[in-house]
Amino acid sequence: MSNTAVVQEDLSSRKAPVIPAQLVELNSAGFVWRELMVRLPTGFIADDLKEPSIWSLVQSSRNSLVRHDRLYIVAYDESWIAEAIVAESGRDYAVLSKPRITQLSDRYTNLFQTEDYRVIWTGTGYCVERKKDSRRMTTPVSSVAIAERELTSLYPRERA
Repeated sequence: MSNTAVVQEDLSSRKAPVIPAQLVELNSAGFVWRELMVRLPTGFIADDLKEPSIWSLVQSSRNSLVRHDRLYIVAYDESWIAEAIVAESGRDYAVLSKPRITQLSDRYTNLFQTEDYRVIWTGTGYCVERKKDSRRMTTPVSSVAIAERELTSLYPRERA
């Protein structure tokens, strides 16, 4: 069996993650349509946007999608974004028009790290992770500067 066949088999058996309703936020609401931002869960790939059932949890929330809504969709690791319009929706599904995918460049600067800890992006903010076991040491915060300060506070201070 060739490598291509193995990859095809893995993708066909893969199930797209369902998007939790709390990851969808209203940006603006006009008289005709709304604009919403969607932060995707980890493990999500652009091809998953073709699956209408990924929106089942969103459709039972206050931000349920309706025809003509505009979506700004951000990958968990922020490596790509998609822009799409809702073409059709129902109680437990939504169909998107052809999403326009844009690849984002890698970070210009690396996030701060020490021998033991590193600052990471969590999809909703920055937090400190211990390197040896990838355990999160802090809760997500809105800026890199705050996360760096929290990282330095994990080290004991010497008394003068």
